[in-house]
Amino acid sequence: MKKLFLSLLFILITCFPSFSAEMESFTLGLPGDAKTLDPHQAVDTLSFIVTKHINEPLVTVDGKTKELVPVLAERWEILDPQTYKFYLKKGVKFHNGEELTAEDVVFSLKRATSNESVHAGSKGRSIDPDGLEIIDKYTVLVKTRGPVGGWLASMKHPYASIYNKKAVEAAGKDYFRNPVGTGPFKIKNWVKGERIDLERFDEYHGDKPNFKDFHILVLPDDSSRVIALETGKVDMIYSVPSSEAERLDEFSKTKVVKAPGLNLFYLGFNTRKKPFDNPKARFAVEYAINKEAYNSVVYQGNSIQPAGPLLPASTFTPSDSKVYPYDLEKAKELLKEAGCPEGLKVSLWVSNFQEDVNGATVVQSMLRELGITVDIQVYETGIFDNKVCDGDFDMIITTWGMQTNRDAGQFWLPLFHSKSIGSTNWTFLNDKQLDENIDKVNATIDGAERNELFQKIWDRLDELHPMVVLSVPHELYGARRDLVGLENFCDGRLNYLGNLTLEP
Repeated sequence: MKKLFLSLLFILITCFPSFSAEMESFTLGLPGDAKTLDPHQAVDTLSFIVTKHINEPLVTVDGKTKELVPVLAERWEILDPQTYKFYLKKGVKFHNGEELTAEDVVFSLKRATSNESVHAGSKGRSIDPDGLEIIDKYTVLVKTRGPVGGWLASMKHPYASIYNKKAVEAAGKDYFRNPVGTGPFKIKNWVKGERIDLERFDEYHGDKPNFKDFHILVLPDDSSRVIALETGKVDMIYSVPSSEAERLDEFSKTKVVKAPGLNLFYLGFNTRKKPFDNPKARFAVEYAINKEAYNSVVYQGNSIQPAGPLLPASTFTPSDSKVYPYDLEKAKELLKEAGCPEGLKVSLWVSNFQEDVNGATVVQSMLRELGITVDIQVYETGIFDNKVCDGDFDMIITTWGMQTNRDAGQFWLPLFHSKSIGSTNWTFLNDKQLDENIDKVNATIDGAERNELFQKIWDRLDELHPMVVLSVPHELYGARRDLVGLENFCDGRLNYLGNLTLEP
């Protein structure tokens, strides 16, 4: 009997090793790799997860209080509605040992407006590249293109990261793999498709991270990611499969923390290609998708169903938001009116995240009832992002987040403005009325006037219907049970992990 007990104990220890008592290093499991470590070239969440630990902006927004807080700028003044004066924190070091100066700020913000940045047509458009002026080594003037509502808050987005001018120019085209920031961690190693290794920057100007080494493992397969957490290979995983959430939370060595979702998953139409250049075809698909069933199957209740292309976290709430019901007969009628009485065949592109693939399969099944045959094409996330910009698809399932800004105008600008076509406007929507109102709202400071414009944009988007909004999934983080600090996340998607600690 004693031998049997010892044998069972050995098996348990082997299968479920105890975590180390001290957290000298921290290992995170992600469902995919970063596309780039250059924030000006990144639009994907996985890239942002990494770069937010390496790069910093002048100011940001506190996730709890929603107040502006200084980062690299110790203070600032608003000289007029489009002129800002920033006083830099002195003694801030880049990872290469260079001191942060006003020259680096001017270089970085000008780069954000150039063809070096995929955000030049969206957030970068707010900055006047000719309105950047160095006052002295630690003081800089920044002008925007006219008044811009919520511009300081928009700096929370990685597009406003401050670069070291010398490092960018020296690295050239290879900068995306060798970033130099002022953040709490610096790059040590990147094996594409496998892992990213960061290490604590000991000369960091702020509070030092609680661990020295930060390892990020690429674990695309859901089951592999879950097993890695259960066996102690990683300390935490992002994107816990909904089907595993309850079991992981009941396991003695792990827990699951749920946070409000900040990502809008949508079925986007290529509005430049037939038949989806016709809004009636787009509405037909809207009525043919049972969103309640979709969320039940794909997320098993760990999601909410939004009423349109905006998240509940937004500071603007539409006055007449409504969820479109499932109505197959109406869908068939609209498809006939769109000139497709016999149905049609379409391509549906998705990245290789399992829940995206699962969602595509559900959509494929539902549209079959409408007479639409769907060819699902799955791509690795980095390849997907590049291919979508070429516009060879009919439909896509993808996501757009609100982690960095709660402003509806800033959220809609990269998604729907015609100047974002080729970068982040993946439905290729091109509507003069919509462009004008998005430009107006982002150039308006008065709150009441902005809300009127927001409502006009919302109504116009409903008419045009470039996408079917599918879901806002809850954020599900899996972690070792003694990890402390996850419950304080308020910005979604792993904004900063250096504050995590272990229970004493």
